[in-house]
Amino acid sequence: MKAAEHSCFHSPFGNKPEDFFWGSLSEGCANQALSLLRGYALTAKTEYLQNAMRNMDYLLGRNATGYCYVTGMGTKSPMHPHHRLSASDEVKDPLPGFLVGGPNRGKQDKAEVNYASNAPDECYSDTEPSYASNEIAINWNASLAALAASLDAILSDKLEKFIRN
Repeated sequence: MKAAEHSCFHSPFGNKPEDFFWGSLSEGCANQALSLLRGYALTAKTEYLQNAMRNMDYLLGRNATGYCYVTGMGTKSPMHPHHRLSASDEVKDPLPGFLVGGPNRGKQDKAEVNYASNAPDECYSDTEPSYASNEIAINWNASLAALAASLDAILSDKLEKFIRN
């Protein structure tokens, strides 16, 4: 967590090239945030909560690409995810609320996809063929749902206590 203070986006996630693998936004960023929230629940140390929120900020657009990696949210979000339902429904916008896999330095689909950057945190392509960076998976979205619900519960409780006092 100490490295987060000095990192470019003040997030404990995304400070090493190894952070960016297939599904890293869920299996790395969101799951790390859930672990931080568990630490907060056990210790009440606010730095755990703060860093979990920073990871959520990363998912929602405070990152090297500027993408909110959740479809249908923000001013720059995935429009062409590797997702059969979104690709086949004849509606321009993808189904909203899905977390994509995110930057992946492995670029396992590089034969089909032209990545704009080789920087690990920018190895993302908002194209339907990009299964290695733009895929949607139910297990990845479970961690996003758990993170969003957990933050909502904690922050709603804090607001309620603040209002009562």
